[in-house]
Amino acid sequence: MHVEDIKAALRKQGWTLTSIAKELNIGTSAVSHALTRQRSRRIEQIVAGKLGLPPHEIWPQRYK
Repeated sequence: MHVEDIKAALRKQGWTLTSIAKELNIGTSAVSHALTRQRSRRIEQIVAGKLGLPPHEIWPQRYK
């Protein structure tokens, strides 16, 4: 998925990167980086759970 598609899907579920960051007690930029360039399995799992999808469907290039 493209990062903007991920963000849009999160918004449709009532989530923002800021709200996810607050839930995890981390900075918003850490969530943003995990979506785009810096892999974080923990954040990927949280985002995937909020979207009801497995991480490998959201980031197939990261999961071979």
